Amino acid sequence: MKKSKQADPQYTRAELMNHAEALFAVKAEVLHGALYEAAQQTFSIEETQVRINQFMKAKVKG
Repeated sequence: MKKSKQADPQYTRAELMNHAEALFAVKAEVLHGALYEAAQQTFSIEETQVRINQFMKAKVKG
């Protein structure tokens, strides 16, 4: 029997922002930038960390 993988818990932007420094060691402003263009309203911790990493590596436009 295969064990079904449980879906990762999802959190709202507000919940993640409130705990940005504790969870991701970044300021809420960085998290806001990382999630700015995302269409969805909830995110897993892992997905949020990936978005932060991508945001930090992105080149500044302008």
